[in-house]
Amino acid sequence: MTTTIAFRPTLLRSSALSALVFAGLIGTVPAFAQDAQVQPSTSVSTPPQGDVSPAPTAAPTAAPAPAAATAAADADQPQDIVVTGTLFRRTDTETPSPVTVLTADSLAKAGINNVSDAVRSISADSSGSVPTSFTGGFGAGSSGVSLRGLSVNSTLTLIDGLRTANYPLADDGQRSFVDLNTIPNAIVDRVEVLKDGASSSYGADAIGGVVNIIMKKEIVGAYGTVEGGVTQRGDGGSQRATLTLGTGRLKEQGFNFYVSGEYQHNDAIYNRNRGFPYNTQDLTSIGGDNNNAGSVAPGQTTSAVVAPTTVTTPGNILSGTGLATGPFQVLNQNGCAAGQTLVTTPRDGTTFIDQGCEQNLVSQYGQIQPEQTRFGVTVHGTAQINDKTQAYLIASYFQNDVKSQGNPSLIRSANPVNTQNIVLPATLANGADNPNNPYPNDPAAIRYRFGDIASTSEYKNHVIRAAAGIDGQFGEGWGYSASITAAHSWLDITQDGYLNLAGLQTAITTGSYNFVNPELNTATVRASISPTVRTQATSDLDMIQGVITKDLFQLPGGPLQLGVGGSVRYEAQNDPSQNPNFTTINLNQFSAVGNRTVESAYFEVNAPILSSLEIDGSGRFDHYSEGYSHFSPKIGVKFTPIRQVALRGTFSKGFRAPSFAETSGSVVGFTTAVPPCSVQAQHGATVTGTTCSGGSAYNQSYSIGFNTAGNPDIKPELSRSFTGGVVVQPLRWLSFTADYYNIKKTRVITGGPLANQALAAYYAGTALPTGYSVTPDAIDPSYPNAPARALFVNSPYANAAALKTSGLDFSALVQLKPSDDFHFTSRAEATYILHYDFKQSDADPFVDFVGTQAPYITSSGAGTPAWRGNWQNSIDYKAYTLTATAYYTSGYKAVAYDQYGANPVTGAVDCATSSTYQGTDPDFNCHVKHFVDVDLTGNVKVNDKFDLYFNVVNLLDQKAPLNAGNYAAVNYNPTYTQIGAVGRTIRIGANFQF
Repeated sequence: MTTTIAFRPTLLRSSALSALVFAGLIGTVPAFAQDAQVQPSTSVSTPPQGDVSPAPTAAPTAAPAPAAATAAADADQPQDIVVTGTLFRRTDTETPSPVTVLTADSLAKAGINNVSDAVRSISADSSGSVPTSFTGGFGAGSSGVSLRGLSVNSTLTLIDGLRTANYPLADDGQRSFVDLNTIPNAIVDRVEVLKDGASSSYGADAIGGVVNIIMKKEIVGAYGTVEGGVTQRGDGGSQRATLTLGTGRLKEQGFNFYVSGEYQHNDAIYNRNRGFPYNTQDLTSIGGDNNNAGSVAPGQTTSAVVAPTTVTTPGNILSGTGLATGPFQVLNQNGCAAGQTLVTTPRDGTTFIDQGCEQNLVSQYGQIQPEQTRFGVTVHGTAQINDKTQAYLIASYFQNDVKSQGNPSLIRSANPVNTQNIVLPATLANGADNPNNPYPNDPAAIRYRFGDIASTSEYKNHVIRAAAGIDGQFGEGWGYSASITAAHSWLDITQDGYLNLAGLQTAITTGSYNFVNPELNTATVRASISPTVRTQATSDLDMIQGVITKDLFQLPGGPLQLGVGGSVRYEAQNDPSQNPNFTTINLNQFSAVGNRTVESAYFEVNAPILSSLEIDGSGRFDHYSEGYSHFSPKIGVKFTPIRQVALRGTFSKGFRAPSFAETSGSVVGFTTAVPPCSVQAQHGATVTGTTCSGGSAYNQSYSIGFNTAGNPDIKPELSRSFTGGVVVQPLRWLSFTADYYNIKKTRVITGGPLANQALAAYYAGTALPTGYSVTPDAIDPSYPNAPARALFVNSPYANAAALKTSGLDFSALVQLKPSDDFHFTSRAEATYILHYDFKQSDADPFVDFVGTQAPYITSSGAGTPAWRGNWQNSIDYKAYTLTATAYYTSGYKAVAYDQYGANPVTGAVDCATSSTYQGTDPDFNCHVKHFVDVDLTGNVKVNDKFDLYFNVVNLLDQKAPLNAGNYAAVNYNPTYTQIGAVGRTIRIGANFQF
């Protein structure tokens, strides 16, 4: 059902540009190309407003759009539409596949003002989704949707039915996706979400479904919006403005042309401006651990600590042994820096008392929300050439700029250059005593963060896109369409705070950097140690396609329709390593470079066997220039035994082509871990049953790296999916739907599928799997003879995993109109995940992730809550509108099999073994509570030209539930509960026209 939710080849590029120029000469701009194939008809209409279902998520506020601006087509135009996932126009939106429609009006009433929040808020979006707030991820600065929890690379995002360029960086350095932040919002007519496998229509990447953002076709007049807001805490200020100018009516003048511009800015929000537990890693007051930096001496903070040591190679400051021959002490004689606390820790087996400083890095540097600025302009035109032919052209430029702040860089690092055993020499290069080293005859081991050097990142993504096409009808029942599109994305990355290895070595050996009192360092010295790193990554998509349809003959239910089409597209990505010569410490390694051509042929047959029975079949053959091909079939059935009830179902097969990162790239990813209890015991921990506590700082939570290399022999992922559901409308004012989905993926491409086995073998001292290796960490100075923990697991990508997921989608709608002045609408939508069974490799069993924080190593580690839903109630009375929307995410167990495995004795995924918190108490915060958010919007129509509105997001100021093991944010889950950390937010604005 269609549920409306409230809430390069040179030749190809040259052809694309020529076609766009031609389209511009004939004065055109899109009617709508709502699917991968431009539709063969002359009119497109907005789906009936009565066919709706709940509003999406808690998101930034939005204004209800002016009524005139929301009219995408003339009211007199025929109500035939093209629904995402089919080649044919239809008079209803109820295809065999379930489709959710988010209308512009419904989104405005839900308080949503951008495509990212709209799409990511639907209940079918789950694990693997990418939030903009996750600035520590590989896809920093972006936003991506993950339908059915299959990750962002299995959800295809279209604009007016056409592909666009991917974000230049891959999620987790592996998964390609479209950045929702770079899609215009001011001119969106609706968003159609096909929640079904769609490779038979669109090819690769549509295993989980399709998100199709459809722009307005016709705008006449001038419309604008201004808005401002702030959180209840007085921060997070936001400003938004849009202006759209349009002229010409298709039905009267034969053309429409409009220009639209928009701007949106959100200020940063800092952890220090929020209360406990979002402003600290010290959870001892509620039974957790103190994981603030340096809470166990010596630690690494912005107050340097040193200890006498030795080197293996005289004169080489990187050749320290890692053994501290004396106690660590705070280097500055005045003690720890302001705001820090002195910490002392006895070193087991010695008489040494190590000193350190405890520092709340979260409070000093952490951000809940980065600073974000979005702006862009779109030019759009449509020409009605004759009664049966329409042509269009659209061109847009959009920019999304995200600025974030992070913790100061560590002097000790293993990525990509190992400085774990760096030392301060006793004498400088000129023979003088080293003022930074208090030991006259020994080099000094050092623990330090460069607090005087700001650590910031800016990701500025630019997308320029153009598309043109023509569609029409001829003869007896013939239709045709052709389109061409070109998109280019370039991402400018500016990063400060990373350490240059040569500059650091020079500063240490010459004594130019003052570790004792960093405030005395000059800007020149700091710049020599940490120069700005600037890089650029790009992505391209060029495509040309065409389709022809024919009504073959009449069946009892209508004409038998046949459609055939073909396309050629070029894809390219150039994401070179930001650290090609390994000259920058701590700057992560990932790359993806490649290009390919994809040739496709497809067909669809729609057979209305009876007026009550419709059968639809489709298939697509795709050939990739890398040398592999795939055919994807699909069949759907819709049966309407009585007018009030419709039954529907589909069966399909699909595939996902390997990304450039998976075939030829490389990536190092990090998650948090602690050594096994057996290893911790050798580093001084006390063992009680299956738990351990205490010991040296070596036993604390740390970042373990997974180094994965591309595999040119990788094969496409395969999928099989089916759906079955019912649409019921017993009364004109009441309707509801229920749909079951079942998806299986095989040959799932994963990095290090045997990583857990490799880690277990490493700690057990047995042989590692073939192709795997482990890089050990530096020696624990407190226990130099104890085994070293694993620092990196090195492995290739492989077709090793399998995934099975199933669930239920529900929606309900009540619409009452007791009088012309009073309307009441209630919408609800929910998704219940029955199973999410994942198999890491052939040697592993299927494990059900539902209700846990797995998959933990995917994207932002959001987990798989069983339930997500929303419920919207709206009252329209004369000139007033008031809407309340509630969003619900169920709780989950904070365990993750994919990261920590199962209990080796019982085989259970339990808190003692698999807790994502990895603290000394395995039961602490092992269950994350559910989250409910309520948003309130109101609108007053002052006159025909002017509206005032307000949005209150998180009306009840609900706090995000504690999720101490989440690595994408501090003590909460940003994918589902970001607004709970931000808190109540109020915005007011106005819509105007002239």
